[in-house]
Amino acid sequence: MDSDKFPYEIKIEVAFRDIDAMGHVNNAVFFAYFETARMKYVMDVFEPGDPNEFDLLDMPLILVEATCSYKSPALLGETLQVGVGLSRFGTKSFDLVYRILGEDGRLVAFGQTVQVMYDYGTRSAYAIPDEIRKQVEAFQGGWQPPQSLN
Repeated sequence: MDSDKFPYEIKIEVAFRDIDAMGHVNNAVFFAYFETARMKYVMDVFEPGDPNEFDLLDMPLILVEATCSYKSPALLGETLQVGVGLSRFGTKSFDLVYRILGEDGRLVAFGQTVQVMYDYGTRSAYAIPDEIRKQVEAFQGGWQPPQSLN
């Protein structure tokens, strides 16, 4: 895999509702872009199969941290490329890193989230199943985040 590419990428068009009074994407909206990419990644990689059979209520994850660094404004109507990849596995948690590029290839933003495997019934964290680790490795190979995220 190209070391500058992310293992999972989607395109998102900036909608009118995403912009603020200054005419660019509001800072909080970037977390929604990350969330969209995260959910698609998890549905495709953690739960491969028929997306019509996937139930978000069964998703055993809880988000515990989110960060974003803003590098360039995104504008109304621009199509953004949002990349996501799993960069670290812990015992019960894992990190996802994100990169948003503008149509011209400029770095718009990058970020990270930390997720924990979580049983909502017992309200407790649990170890990441080996099957998920294997599915991620099969999908991403030895991918590492680009060093250019700064």
